[in-house]
Parts: sequence; C-alpha cells; structure tokens
Amino acid sequence: MCRFLVYWGKRPQNLSRWILDEENSLFKQSQNDCTNRPNPHGWGFAYQNGGEIKLIKNAKPAFEDQEYFPIAKEIHSNLLFAHVRRKSQGVVSYENTHPFVQDRWMFMHNGNVPDFNQSKTEILNNLPKDCKIQTLGSTDSEFLFNYFLCRMKKDQMSSLEDALNIIYTIICQLVEMTPVDEQNQLALNFMLTNGDFLIGFRRNRTLYYRITENDTIISSEKLDSMNHWNEVPENHFIIASKPGQVELASKDIALTKLEYHHTC
Repeated sequence: MCRFLVYWGKRPQNLSRWILDEENSLFKQSQNDCTNRPNPHGWGFAYQNGGEIKLIKNAKPAFEDQEYFPIAKEIHSNLLFAHVRRKSQGVVSYENTHPFVQDRWMFMHNGNVPDFNQSKTEILNNLPKDCKIQTLGSTDSEFLFNYFLCRMKKDQMSSLEDALNIIYTIICQLVEMTPVDEQNQLALNFMLTNGDFLIGFRRNRTLYYRITENDTIISSEKLDSMNHWNEVPENHFIIASKPGQVELASKDIALTKLEYHHTC
C-alpha cells in the first residue's frame, strides 16, 4: 500500500503545505498512515515546471531523507503528483519509486495486482506485434502505465474520452484475470494526467477530493480535519478537465457503460 496526492490549480503556488506542513501531510503519512503503518520505501514528486515536467524521487524513506524537506519547501507549481511508497510488487529502488513520467504523462498508483506475473504474461501474449512495453523497473504500476501508453499510441488516441475508455478496458481485463477469491486483493487506486486532464480511480483503497474555485486536490487520505473533503465512492473514476471541477463516474464491471455524476 502507498499514499499519494494530486494538486491541480489555476495558478502556480508553493505546495509545501500539503506535502510537508499540514496535520496529515504526505510527509506525516510516510511515517504513519490511517492503517497505522509507515510508507518507507521511497518518495517522489512530479510537477509542471514552466513548460516541462520535473521529476524528483528517492528510494529512501521520506521521514529519514534529509533531501525531502528542502525539496518539498521549494515546490512551486500548478500541477503536482506526490507519492510515498510501501512496496507490494518490485524491490525498493529508484526505478520502482513513483510517480512515473513519460512524454507529457504522469502516473502513480496505490494498490496491488495479485498474481502480477501471470497477468503480465497474459497481457504480453495478447499484445499486437507493433505494440511493445518497456519498463525501467519491476512494478505492476509502471507496467500498467506503459501498457496504457502503448494502447493510446497504437490507436493514435489523445482525448480524455479515449483515455477513459482504454483505462476502463484495462481495469475490466485485470478484474477478469483475477480469481474470485483474490478480488479483494486487486487494489487499483491510481492517478493519471497529461496536463490537460486528470483521471483517477478508486478500488480497495481510500480516496478523497477537495475542490475550490481555483484548485482541486485528490489524496489517499484527508490532509486536514476540515469538512471540505469528499470521499470518492468505491469503483468510481474521478475525472477533471480543469482545476476546481470534477466528475465522478461509476464503473460496474457487470455493465459495459459509465455513468457520469457532475460535481462542482
């Protein structure tokens, strides 16, 4: 299990409040989360910096790493993916530390794919010949991120709707591959962005969001004790096409459709 947060605002801001200072900041969750366990196997930030994405991560525990504090204090951006890891798949290493970045895309995951090697083999065996998945590390998270990108590039897709449909089919694939007695172990909390939109999903982990006129925050846990946090329902997407506005989309794998519920 891991913990993450996303900040997306209309204007760049200093974001140390959420990743360092708040009463339940990401730093505090690295020490002790709502399950009373630490997330000690690495930390990472991916954020917009001018026209580029800057990626900073380390496989050390955030609460023991002297680099975390000065970096967290200086992050000034309108779009941040921040993550602290507790490993489920893959060793503790820089390559396995979240977030993952490729081209304009950023991705991070809080969860686990049981029997991952079996699912990975099945996916690879059914890939089109012109579609290749290359990863630097050994996590289920990075593999699924690259699988998604492979599908997007192969079909020359780029819109929010395209991305949502591909993610939906991948989730259904994973559910179908997972034995019935292991369904409660298939945890798929994740966030994805290309800078134009956000797509997240909740399955078998907690997920909350907070919206104002100027920004959206999505996080594994409530970051403070204020009553402005809303819970993303189980098996729901959370989607945003601009800061300060989200849509919730329910997914029932017994149905082959999405139902949108607009919240602002």
